[in-house]
Amino acid sequence: MYAPLRRAMPAQIDLCPLELPGRAARLAEPPFTSISALMAVLDQVLRPLMTVPFGFFGHSVGAWAAYESARQLRSTDGRPAVHLFVSGRRCPERTSTPIAPPLPRSDDDLLAILRHFGGTPAAIMQRPELISALLPTLRADLALVDAYSAGPGHRVACPITAFAGADDLPHCCSLQSWMDFTTSVFRTCIFPGGHFYFLPTAGVLASEIVKDLRAFTTTERSRHEMK
Repeated sequence: MYAPLRRAMPAQIDLCPLELPGRAARLAEPPFTSISALMAVLDQVLRPLMTVPFGFFGHSVGAWAAYESARQLRSTDGRPAVHLFVSGRRCPERTSTPIAPPLPRSDDDLLAILRHFGGTPAAIMQRPELISALLPTLRADLALVDAYSAGPGHRVACPITAFAGADDLPHCCSLQSWMDFTTSVFRTCIFPGGHFYFLPTAGVLASEIVKDLRAFTTTERSRHEMK
């Protein structure tokens, strides 16, 4: 899914997509159902890559994983993320506590969710054996979301940019909620399209990400020149 976005990046930016258990080549592996378990693994996997300035991008459920990564993960010498990009999802704050136990979701419920958000090729939707292989991962993603919350008190120090498709109304209309999750600069960017707005226009999304990362580079260069 992120291959077009990776190809659209300039040579100075290395986009490193993560293929989590339960997806693509790792379809047979049990997916994560909790953010804490995911973070423990990501800390081990990503730390060797954090020798250069780094940021996080996450879409949909991945937006919350990216936020937790920016909040928790540090390089070996203690440096945090320089930017957090969240996409297609509201902030993780709950309006009420405690979190209610999730309602059981039938296969029909999950199929309705897949159809609502789109992004699943028609060739897959028409093959019951492929759909049955996807549903456990979707069910695990929803369990992860149901069990997780965070409040504005857990702010990140880096800037946050929040993306969404204009037709993805629930998430598009709630992007501004991410403002309370950073002590730095915040902005939103709305694209034409639905939940998977970036699939046909990866280059446009890449340009927005590059713009923010280059702003960090310019600031760092100015800071060093003043010393």
